[in-house]
Amino acid sequence: MGTFWEKLKFWTKAIIFGVALLYLFVVVAANWNLVIDGDLNLIFSKYQKPHVLTVLLVTAVISIFGWWLLRTIFKTLRQWRHLQDRSRTAKLEKEMADMKAKAGMLQTRDAAVAPTTTPVTPVTVVKPVDETPL
Repeated sequence: MGTFWEKLKFWTKAIIFGVALLYLFVVVAANWNLVIDGDLNLIFSKYQKPHVLTVLLVTAVISIFGWWLLRTIFKTLRQWRHLQDRSRTAKLEKEMADMKAKAGMLQTRDAAVAPTTTPVTPVTVVKPVDETPL
């Protein structure tokens, strides 16, 4: 058995759905025989004095399809940009790895080839004293 809040949520949804269904039934019943004075030109057919409900249904379907198509286009463009960014990042990472590998090879070669040198003793330089009278 559910809690009070679960029951309240269920009955609220049931009432809202019932009212929406009742409203839809009233709109359909009121506009069942209503006809538009004019023509409805679709791509493949033409209707003389179409019913309002037919026009509303066609408009709704075309609108939903149009919004779906627009959303799909924007998602595809976003994915395309994301793919380009990932490709660019992968290319830069590969270049950095190659540079580090070459630098590592040069460091190991320099260490192996470098001759041993004798220790250098520092030389001190003494500046000459000015002998100009004050």
